[in-house]
Amino acid sequence: MRQTVDPDFEFDRGPVLWGAIAVVILGFAVNFLLNRPLWLVLVALVGGGVAAARSDFYEVPANNGAVAAVLGTLVLIPFLAFARVSWLFGIEGSGDTLFLSAVLGLAWVAIVLIVLAPLGYVGGMLVDIIRRRVGGPIGY
Repeated sequence: MRQTVDPDFEFDRGPVLWGAIAVVILGFAVNFLLNRPLWLVLVALVGGGVAAARSDFYEVPANNGAVAAVLGTLVLIPFLAFARVSWLFGIEGSGDTLFLSAVLGLAWVAIVLIVLAPLGYVGGMLVDIIRRRVGGPIGY
């Protein structure tokens, strides 16, 4: 009997939603309240940890963390791009602002996939490793 390869990327919607919400809330806080945009890297790590903490024992916490970091950051990108173009660069005119915001947002998608998705994955792995070593009712 032939076996076929069925590539599949498993994740769970509930934990991913929790992690993405954490990324969005913390992302707004570090960018607009604290004015520390570089901390978005740590936000992706924390969002991955939140997604892993909400995962069950037999779910895939690291995948949940990566997907949560990506989805949360994709929600943030339009707001961050518009803020950078209009406030930081001072570009006025609705056509120019929208065009440059779209270009900057598309450029950030590559950064999200290269930097923030692996950090969400690592955050999910770290939380899962800690939960399994400590044992007990932490997160389960």
